Amino acid sequence: MNTKFKIMDAAEQAIRKKGSNGFSIDEIAGSVGIKKSSLYYHFSSKSELVNEIFENYSKKIFSFLDQTTANEETASGRLLAYIAETRELLNEGDSICLSIALNIDQQSSDTHLISKLDLFHHTNIEWLAATFELGLLDSTIADIGDPVAEANACLALVDGAQLMARTHRNAKYYDDATALLRARVC
Repeated sequence: MNTKFKIMDAAEQAIRKKGSNGFSIDEIAGSVGIKKSSLYYHFSSKSELVNEIFENYSKKIFSFLDQTTANEETASGRLLAYIAETRELLNEGDSICLSIALNIDQQSSDTHLISKLDLFHHTNIEWLAATFELGLLDSTIADIGDPVAEANACLALVDGAQLMARTHRNAKYYDDATALLRARVC
């Protein structure tokens, strides 16, 4: 792994554990084993670093959504894959989804990052709404109301469950919070 990717990986882990305001450039440089000036060779600012990390993260998640749509024929399969993927981001309660961590610190983010966070949110909501719409057709998720309202509730539940698991450093909180949603799968 080259130095730029080591920097990005270390910074992503720091953000997911402590938020974007919870780490310093000095800390990241030290964890990678380089000087602060060397880090600035790759990224002109902390903001540029965070923006590039989130852009790459968004691409991975959007790819996951596309692959899940292609590979899972049922709404229940798609929903369960989404719940499993978001649980995986917890690292057993040690971290949270990058978008959640960045949204918490949004007041100190630049407008470019805020736009990326909005796109990320809307893309997840659209995908979840399409999943619940499919659930109305294939009857593999019980008691579906309005698909858009379901999508918003699902994302809020999953994000809140991640926050609880991280707060308690225990993924069981995520599992407990998502149990009713998983129970709706037919």
